[in-house]
Amino acid sequence: MAPGISCAPRPVLPGGDGVHELTTHVVLHGARLTLHLADPRSASARAATADTQSGALPLVVYGSGDGGWFGAAVGMFKMIAGGGYPAVGFSSRALLKIEQAGHAPLSGHQIGDSYRAILETSRRALALPPDAPAVLTGWSRGASLALLAAAEPDSDRAVTGIVAIGLPRDEQLDVEPGDDEDPVPAVSSPGSASRPGAARELLMYPLLGRVAPRRSAIVQASGDGYLPATQARVLFGADSEFKRFYEVPAGNHRFGGGKDAFRQALLDALAWAGEARP
Repeated sequence: MAPGISCAPRPVLPGGDGVHELTTHVVLHGARLTLHLADPRSASARAATADTQSGALPLVVYGSGDGGWFGAAVGMFKMIAGGGYPAVGFSSRALLKIEQAGHAPLSGHQIGDSYRAILETSRRALALPPDAPAVLTGWSRGASLALLAAAEPDSDRAVTGIVAIGLPRDEQLDVEPGDDEDPVPAVSSPGSASRPGAARELLMYPLLGRVAPRRSAIVQASGDGYLPATQARVLFGADSEFKRFYEVPAGNHRFGGGKDAFRQALLDALAWAGEARP
């Protein structure tokens, strides 16, 4: 895979206080995946970060839900960037379309390879060191992809941990037909019933043990319609030095009615997962 960069400035992110968004792309299997980059640092801060990692916030890699890059998924990315993190976001739906084109069945190794290319491209585009620390995160299917990538034994060594938002019980690495911008019906969300010809189900929570000694954090809504926080906690087990569970009082998979509590939990989880150093 040969990563490619082609940046174009976009408007300042709302509520980001000087956070500028750029778009670039990475080439995976001969196809382009659009990356959304957010850089809250000033030009002088970027220059300083290029010389040293000391005290710098980690790069956050964020994957959307299975619907694509719109709505609540974009709002979560802006929340991360507004917290002061250099960040890169992408459509999990678009990534899986690329991965599935002649490369079935998919494997965690293949997902890990793509994440390494995304990290390399993002670090270059944001003028970060090639070994700058990073936290992998994502919502719903994006959480599954982050976990799969981090669980690979040859994953990027500078990844300090993951923050899985709305992690499903199991995952099917497939996509419904349609454009990336079109919302996908709720029935196709992670953890739903198997469809004819669907990819095999992968259980997510057992993979957390393969991420350690990197850190793993789960942020789950109490009213998540796919996997409520109480059920997710049972699958997760007790907190430890390597993993933490955050239950957010919210009404659904999108953390409806609990935005402030969700933001606090997400930023706390990112800070904890990012404070460790490889």
